[in-house]
Amino acid sequence: MTSPEVNPGADPQNDYTPVDSMQTDATQPVQMTEPTMPMAATSGVDPTRAMPTQTMPQIPSQQFPQSADVVYQAMKDALLKSQGFTLDMADDVIKTANITSRSDGSTYMVQVMENPLGGSVVQIVPQGQTGANMQMESMVFFGELNRELMMQQMTAAAQQNPAALQNADGQQTWAPQSAGTGGGAHAPKKPAGWVMYTAIGALALAVVALILLIVLTPKTGAWLVWVLGLVSLALSGFALYAAFALNKNTVSRILAAVAAVVSVLALVLGFVNVPKAGTSQPSKASSSMSSGGATSDSSDNKVDTKSENKPSETQTPANDETQNQAGTASGLEEITAEIEKDFQSSSAAITAKMTETEAKIGDTIDSYKTNKSALTDWYAFVSSETDALYNKVSDGAVKYMQTLSQKATSDKYLDADALLDDFYKAVYEDAFEDYYDDIYDTAYEDVYDKYYDGLLDDKPENMEYSEWSDLRSEAYKAWSDSKSDFYSTWSDMKSAVYTLYSDVNSEIWDDEFDFTKAIERFQKKTTQFKAQ
Repeated sequence: MTSPEVNPGADPQNDYTPVDSMQTDATQPVQMTEPTMPMAATSGVDPTRAMPTQTMPQIPSQQFPQSADVVYQAMKDALLKSQGFTLDMADDVIKTANITSRSDGSTYMVQVMENPLGGSVVQIVPQGQTGANMQMESMVFFGELNRELMMQQMTAAAQQNPAALQNADGQQTWAPQSAGTGGGAHAPKKPAGWVMYTAIGALALAVVALILLIVLTPKTGAWLVWVLGLVSLALSGFALYAAFALNKNTVSRILAAVAAVVSVLALVLGFVNVPKAGTSQPSKASSSMSSGGATSDSSDNKVDTKSENKPSETQTPANDETQNQAGTASGLEEITAEIEKDFQSSSAAITAKMTETEAKIGDTIDSYKTNKSALTDWYAFVSSETDALYNKVSDGAVKYMQTLSQKATSDKYLDADALLDDFYKAVYEDAFEDYYDDIYDTAYEDVYDKYYDGLLDDKPENMEYSEWSDLRSEAYKAWSDSKSDFYSTWSDMKSAVYTLYSDVNSEIWDDEFDFTKAIERFQKKTTQFKAQ
């Protein structure tokens, strides 16, 4: 389902007007008090209130030709890999993110907006006093974002037909020089079409090499780095030489230069991944060393023994790996299923309590006056049930990360990144959003429509205006306060879960599977629910 990442600073309840505002002059704009809504737990700042106080010259920004959706997703991907910033909270609805500098702890809000003239604009807004490093921080941030966008573009380009790339580049036609102007002496300097194709091929090979060296090197070893990486670098270097020495076309030079850079990057990342495959063949080395001084008879026996043992050496680990992977995934799926079940149970309990409350209150203002405490009791039940739910969610999330840590540590082939993404989708994207829809968008709206905008909407003839007005204002205030409290705790808990996911994802990216510190930070943020 679509994640309605609601801005904690813009509570949807403000669309409703309390009774006091109904007595104002119809020609005057309605004034109403907006309930204070806390920002997500990790940032503490309301982006929609902070931005209007800034002036454009004070906010570093950059324009991009891509759409806001594309740039926003690339920004999140870049921040998850960033060495300069920590991603605290992302809001997919209004395309904002709260980040913290790793160098000095400064906090910023980043917003991606559609550009009316086309493309998008990204702004980085300091939260608090602007520091001396603001310009340098913004340059680092935009550098990481541009690098991520460039990598995505190159990956997409590698999947296209080289001829299509050539056509997409536009101004790529060579016109041979007039035979009467240069004579035979200038023939070697004429633009050569094969140089362009060589540059395109070098770029495509460099991108493919980059992907393969990242993915396959941990499984195959260092030989892939030397073969594929050096071949890619050699072709890129030749394309760069040909583009500058034999062809004056700018596009060829740019493509060749980018290909060379990507080739170097592929080699670097390939070597970074080499240690992961360092223990891939210890048994073969030891077996060959132990057989060095054997006689011909023992050598024959050794051959027979190796031929008999080979199936068990090659097949059993693979079978164990498959079984362990399936068992791990099954165990983690059970944890996420339990968390989803807790959300559904709490939602059902609150809905059932609402049905019981409506029956007690009745359908008249007199019965409402007599039994309005039942509605207050429902508000209290929503709060207590939600706190108990978040306490269970906190325990389930900790259990999931601890299990993932143990399995990833013991099994180097475990796809920990994919399993973490499963948790993110099941809990952060689905369970939280379903609970929000059921309670905040449905149950509270039903209460508003039935009582404030329904039963209490018209003043009875036998009731004084002041009594009716007070009764209606009291109903709105109780509804508004309860709804605001629900949103605040929902936003805090969801933000804590996202931070846990982000911290663990960073550890997995660095091939570190001890999530103890990330779990401890998460438990501190969710202590408020355990104290209830």
